[in-house]
Amino acid sequence: MKALTKFRTRIGSLKRDDDGSVTIEFALWLPFFAALLVLTVDVSMLFMTQSNYWSVARDTARLVARHAMDESAAETYAAARASLTGVTPTTDVTIGTDTVTVLVSVPANQIATFNAFGLATNYDINAVVSQAMEPL
Repeated sequence: MKALTKFRTRIGSLKRDDDGSVTIEFALWLPFFAALLVLTVDVSMLFMTQSNYWSVARDTARLVARHAMDESAAETYAAARASLTGVTPTTDVTIGTDTVTVLVSVPANQIATFNAFGLATNYDINAVVSQAMEPL
């Protein structure tokens, strides 16, 4: 009987003791915040890459429109400038009679660092810029 009373006393003191409650809450919330951080990193990388591709495509189209380089030199230039994260994108420069079109493209899953939840699996990061050719 004495052991049962001692056991009840000890259980009662544990109910009143809130040591470790913050640790438990931290352990419960940690996966959520880690997933949020991973998702934020992936989305940031995708947006940064998209912005870089637009800038590279615009600059390349401007140079070609001013007759500074031909199609193959422009594709090499765009691929070299767009390789921001170590991934070389597909580049296509098309010179028409009145316009030049520059396409810079890469699958999104090559850019996403973690590819959180497989969100970037079926998408491409593209930038297409067309510019009028300047007269000679």
